[in-house]
Amino acid sequence: MRKLSYTLFILWVSCVCPSCHNQEKTGRQTLPAKLFSDGDLAFRRGTGFMSRIVVEADKNGTYSHVGILKKMEGEWHVIHAVPGEPEFKGDSDRVKIEPLTRFFSPERAVCGEIVRWGKDSLAAARAAQTALLVARRGVLFDHNYNLSDSTKMYCTELIEFAYRKEGIDLSEGRITHLNLPVVRGTYLMPSDLLLNKHLKTIYDFP
Repeated sequence: MRKLSYTLFILWVSCVCPSCHNQEKTGRQTLPAKLFSDGDLAFRRGTGFMSRIVVEADKNGTYSHVGILKKMEGEWHVIHAVPGEPEFKGDSDRVKIEPLTRFFSPERAVCGEIVRWGKDSLAAARAAQTALLVARRGVLFDHNYNLSDSTKMYCTELIEFAYRKEGIDLSEGRITHLNLPVVRGTYLMPSDLLLNKHLKTIYDFP
């Protein structure tokens, strides 16, 4: 019965999941690197099945994943907690650092958006530094999605943690309760962060 429910859920998501425009993979414009700042948030909708589940489950949302920007060696990078994207054989699901161009590549992103905390750029930059330290500690991805345990983190948890260190509550207490065939529990969704009125769009695509 459980297997049947899972199969029906897969079919349901495939049929009803909304899209960013027409969800076609499009060529990327050159990213406007001069517009970005440390601490900006990079939201994306991924190309995989799990991304479609997240977007469908998140009734207020467009995106399935988020990371935080930091400029390193003259290039913009995204620090994010992500499963299923190993950089080498045997790589663990963990908090990673990768170039923004890779984060937004057509293979990984259907659409995306860069947003900025508009009240304190220095605090945002310090939040990015906190996320960098988390990545360098090798913190693993939290497959239990437990917000009360920061020894492991998932994507939104990392962003909330880094900004909360600066006294900034991005989610403002928002949380999403899900009760779907294979997704049940309480989660911090991308839209729970993006709904913050102090975030402003710097860049989006397609």
